Amino acid sequence: MMMCSRLRPSLPHPLSLRLLATTASRMTVAVKQRERLSATLTFENPSAFRVKSLGELLRALGIFHLCSFSVLVNNSGKLMSVSRRLLGRRLFSSLLRPTVYAQFVAGENESEISQSMEKMSLLGLRPMLAVPIEEDLGESTGEKRYDDNMEAMLECVQISHSNTWSRDPMMQLKVTALLSPELCVKLTTLIAQQPYDLNLLVRAMDGEQINFPGLDESDLVHFLCSLRRLNQIAEASVNKVRVLVDAEYTYMNPALSLVTMAMMKKFNKDGAWIWNTYQCYLKESRSLLLEALRLSETEGFCLGVKLVRGAYMDKERKLAEKQGCPDPVHKCWEDTNDSYNGSMDVMLEDISKNPESYRIIVATHNEESVRRAAKRMEELGIANDGGSVCFGQLLGMCDHVSLTLAKEGYAVYKSVPYGSVDDTLPYLMRRAQENQTVFQGIRKERDLLKKELFRRLTLRWGRS
Repeated sequence: MMMCSRLRPSLPHPLSLRLLATTASRMTVAVKQRERLSATLTFENPSAFRVKSLGELLRALGIFHLCSFSVLVNNSGKLMSVSRRLLGRRLFSSLLRPTVYAQFVAGENESEISQSMEKMSLLGLRPMLAVPIEEDLGESTGEKRYDDNMEAMLECVQISHSNTWSRDPMMQLKVTALLSPELCVKLTTLIAQQPYDLNLLVRAMDGEQINFPGLDESDLVHFLCSLRRLNQIAEASVNKVRVLVDAEYTYMNPALSLVTMAMMKKFNKDGAWIWNTYQCYLKESRSLLLEALRLSETEGFCLGVKLVRGAYMDKERKLAEKQGCPDPVHKCWEDTNDSYNGSMDVMLEDISKNPESYRIIVATHNEESVRRAAKRMEELGIANDGGSVCFGQLLGMCDHVSLTLAKEGYAVYKSVPYGSVDDTLPYLMRRAQENQTVFQGIRKERDLLKKELFRRLTLRWGRS
């Protein structure tokens, strides 16, 4: 009898059966969710544009058609200059306002901006306001202009924070609007030889008279004034508006990162209010990101990352060739994609482990990277709208991606420049010339717009 009892097969315990059933059920749900996600985020559905008026559809189609001609984009500055001279400033402005300006700019004053942002908010999109001011080498204009730029950015903080459409608002900041590009280049050279201690910059931000090695008296005065300007903007924005500092050219980026990290050290103790930008078309981008992660851990501050592919590729390559330096840009588009997706994966892994300390905005129009991010978020258990991960695109472009993501419950920001036609036009032309790869990729959006337009016209003809 004992032998028989030993040989008798044991029956599964009821609890074990329930656990197996629960596990199987969860796996089935996860598979179905992934399948639904893959089907939803194909970005092939023109119904995303049903929220747009007929006028908005026609305007976008016309502008995207013109932007598909690289000769027009490359010579946009000259064409605009000639048009303004022939038509006069007032007529030129009145022609641009309902077309190019309305497509890519939120408005000129707070009332117009609020009207645009409220409409965006109803679509589930969030604003990332951008003051269209920046400088490059040879364009420095003196302390008065930098102080005026600071006032414009403080106004941007106020507009971003004080309106009902603002939910976890963001704004963009160009350091070269507050600190001369010439000094940024000089600082880049100096810190390559002898890195500055972040604590010194923090003390200077607090008003202490610090002597930085290698700077003469005039450079020192300007640097201290610039750090105090940055400090004022950060003080006004902390706990209100997240400030995303833009990267620019490699010959000044180390200086921009230096002051941004100092701002992070001072203001990111309890959350990521100051963010830095990482350009993944640069070969060094991954090492820079990993160094920032290391620094945030050792210095004890939260890290906010704006991840972009980058916009200055042609200029960077020409400059490197002219100076006889190694090309800082990845050899091919595939390498840039690998760089972007790899850096994104690093950030998402860290966010899944410590969502309070790290944040990222996946700032891209690349559909494959967007899908990859959404898939990894699901695999890592990162909430769509939990605050640690969000997506970003330019106002007036890539709406089939932005609107689809927003509909699926993701946090989506649109980069929104504002100001007068005269103020925003140089900014828009520079962005157009820098982002030609983006314009080359608008064919799909144009086709979806055409499908939506055809659907409406067919519907209208069917009723008549």
